[in-house]
This record gives sequence, C-alpha cells and structure tokens, in this order.
Amino acid sequence: MPDFSQFLEILEGLTLANWIGLGLLIVCWLLYPIISRWLPRSDLTAEIEVYRHKWMAQMLHREERITDVSLARGLFGSVSFFASTTVLLISGLIGLLASAPSLYENLTLSSVFDATGLAIFEVKICVLIIIFIHAFFKFGWSMRLHTYSMIFIGAAPQREWREGQEASDISTQAGELSALASRHYFEGMRGYYFGLATLPWFISPVLLIISVLLTMAVLIRREHYSRALSIVRQHQTDAKPGQ
Repeated sequence: MPDFSQFLEILEGLTLANWIGLGLLIVCWLLYPIISRWLPRSDLTAEIEVYRHKWMAQMLHREERITDVSLARGLFGSVSFFASTTVLLISGLIGLLASAPSLYENLTLSSVFDATGLAIFEVKICVLIIIFIHAFFKFGWSMRLHTYSMIFIGAAPQREWREGQEASDISTQAGELSALASRHYFEGMRGYYFGLATLPWFISPVLLIISVLLTMAVLIRREHYSRALSIVRQHQTDAKPGQ
C-alpha cells in the first residue's frame, strides 16, 4: 500500500495563507492572458504585432532579404538564450531538491526562514521547477515558430511577383508566425516573473501573496498602461493619415 504519511504532512503543513498564496500564484501565472483580455485597453504585445505584419509586408519589396533574416535570427537568439538559461535553472533546482534535507536544516537556524517542515520546503522547490519547465516549453516552441517564420521569408517571391496572391499569403503567414512566437516568448518570460515572485514564499506565505500581487500589477502596468504603449499607439495614429 502507498505511504500517505508525507502527503498528510504536506496537507497539515499548508496553512490557509499558504493555500491562498499558492492558488493566487497559479491563477495569476496561468490565467494572465485571460485576465489581460478583460482589461479595456489592448496590450503592448498586441500593438507590436501590427509592426511584425508590416515588417513582413515590407520584406516583399526588398530584393535581398539579408536584413530580414538577420532580424529574425536576432529574435531567435534572444529566445534561445532564455531557453538555455532555463535549462540551467531547472538543473540547479533539481540539485537543490536533492540536497533539500541538509539545506533545510541549515536554513532553520535563521529566524527569517519559514520553518514549516521539510515536506513543505520540497513542495516550494517543486513549484519553482514546474514554473520553469513550463517556461522552457514556451521558449522552445517560440524558437521553433521563429524558425518557421524564417522559412517563410526564404520562400517569399521576388519583388516582381510581390503583387500576387501567393506573395500576400506568405507575408501574412510569416507575420502571424512571428506574432505567435512573440506571444509564447512573453509567456515564457512571465514564468521568470512569477518564479521570482515565488521566492518570498520561503520566508512567509503572506510575502508570497504580496509578491504575486505586485508582480501582477507590474505586468499589467507595463503591458497596458506603460509609456512604451503610449509611444507605439501615438506612432500608429500619426501614420494613419499617410496610408
């Protein structure tokens, strides 16, 4: 029969504040895209997607696509860097989990550390591992989508054929793939934000609640009410009369 003693220890060690903090973390981390759509203003990522489509439309007018491929490779390299870093973080957290008993024993000597039991300490590490594994899959898929967008750039017809339906379709598809890649990249980055927001949980579940709410406020502020968004929108407004 399975031993449920450790499972019961975890349930007993998780106080109401722990459950609230963990639930809030999961809701804000995974449901941010849905929560973001409830807001009255569109987000910065969506506004930049307009320029991704414009980029792919302008690409058809260039004889040489070296600039476009270089830009796409630059975006790919940025995603690749975070994907590699995420693998290192996951490896470090797994090593931390393996040495959890000795580490927990040393941390309990500190008055700052929340000594709620070894099982709860391991749960907190596992939550971080899950967050960064999810981020890695997001970065991995973003890398693949950026690769596909580069293939579409290579498949785009030359300038003399840019007015055809095929050229228009390829431009649209390349823009959509690039935009989708950016969405997955941002979702991977969101894992970093909430991964850092989880760290105060090792001190106190109340600090976890506060850090998650602050992280959510920062994300909403930057995506929906930032100066960068105002600049992008102003530029789009100024460009409309000349279209």
